[in-house]
Amino acid sequence: MAGRIAAWVLGILITGLYGYTVVAGVGNLILLPQMGGAMGLGISPLGWFWLVFGVALPVIVYALALVIARRRRAALRILVLAAGICLVSAVQLEVMVLVPQSSFFA
Repeated sequence: MAGRIAAWVLGILITGLYGYTVVAGVGNLILLPQMGGAMGLGISPLGWFWLVFGVALPVIVYALALVIARRRRAALRILVLAAGICLVSAVQLEVMVLVPQSSFFA
């Protein structure tokens, strides 16, 4: 019984991390064009791609992790979900480092 409760708690926490990455991506998608407009700049097509990518990636990886971990033991489901959030975090960090911020604006 305690193992099932722990698995549910970990699953909810990891799902919350996915939710946080989606909310952060939506915040960037909404606020970055406003910030660019305040500076007299628009968002470039490449900038729009990266903004939408930041919202779509966590959703896609979460859905894939749920499909992959379907009908598995709880520990394996948690492991797959955790690996997915690690992948999302690593990709988002690489985008922050490798994509120049000036490429977002036109």
